Amino acid sequence: MKDDPIIADVRKAREDISKRFGGDMDKIYAYYKQEEQKLGKKVKFIRQQKKSTSSSKQ
Repeated sequence: MKDDPIIADVRKAREDISKRFGGDMDKIYAYYKQEEQKLGKKVKFIRQQKKSTSSSKQ
């Protein structure tokens, strides 16, 4: 699959924020809640789905 520069930027930003708060999810959550206040709108959290290693096709 071809690397998508937008996806790479999003992943880099997420990694930088995680490092900034030492991976502490409570601090990261508080940061995003603070950003919501500044933006005046909600930040949407999307859970990552783990890729299945087994195929269900037969």
